[in-house]
Amino acid sequence: MITKDAPKQIAYGRNNVIACINAGIVLKVHLQEGFKDEKIEKELKKLNVPIEYLKKKELNDMTGGNHQGIAAIVKSFRYQTIEEVLIAAERVQNPLLLILDEIKDPHNLGAIIRSAEAFGVVGIVMKKDRQVAITPTVMKVATGAQNNILISQVVNINQTLMKLKKAGFWIVSTDLNATSHVSDLAYDFKTAVIVGNEGKGVSPLLLKNSDFVVKIPMLGQTNSLNVSVATGIILALIRQKQL
Repeated sequence: MITKDAPKQIAYGRNNVIACINAGIVLKVHLQEGFKDEKIEKELKKLNVPIEYLKKKELNDMTGGNHQGIAAIVKSFRYQTIEEVLIAAERVQNPLLLILDEIKDPHNLGAIIRSAEAFGVVGIVMKKDRQVAITPTVMKVATGAQNNILISQVVNINQTLMKLKKAGFWIVSTDLNATSHVSDLAYDFKTAVIVGNEGKGVSPLLLKNSDFVVKIPMLGQTNSLNVSVATGIILALIRQKQL
């Protein structure tokens, strides 16, 4: 039961709100005056979700814009414990986890979540501090993928690596200075991949405690990629090796 004081947040954008509706976390929907989408409106009425029509400016003020005429009040995002992630991983052969080392940009995080969900990552692990959380912007960019993947917040990533190793995971970090390429490994084992901060990359301590350090081979003069793009490439290459 949702009480009046239960934690809530805003979700906006059609695909994101549809995903939240499917996840059963929508409490109320705000539609822009003149909004037309029979499928969405029919589903909202079927689920008896309260609907309020607002002027475009009101929706802009609520969301910061780019809402596509729809926003929703949803239950606040629930992070999983690392133990819950490990339990889920036990049900998968050669599970893949993604560890984020202080990602700051909400657009990057949203895109990373979307790629992780698309490539079958069991769970994402990220820090509680010095790391962007699951915000409305992140949810919009992720287009609802945050509802279909386990995401855990931890206090200390390095201590979490020790837990993962005890559970049989091999730690694979990414670094521009690595001598091995992503595709050099077979990934026929439990894998936890670390991607680093937009500016500094993976921290030295995490690199030191990793079992493997790899990089994406690049042919052009650009020496680095946006972290969300790099993450998508890495996950695709790993899955290709596992097929």
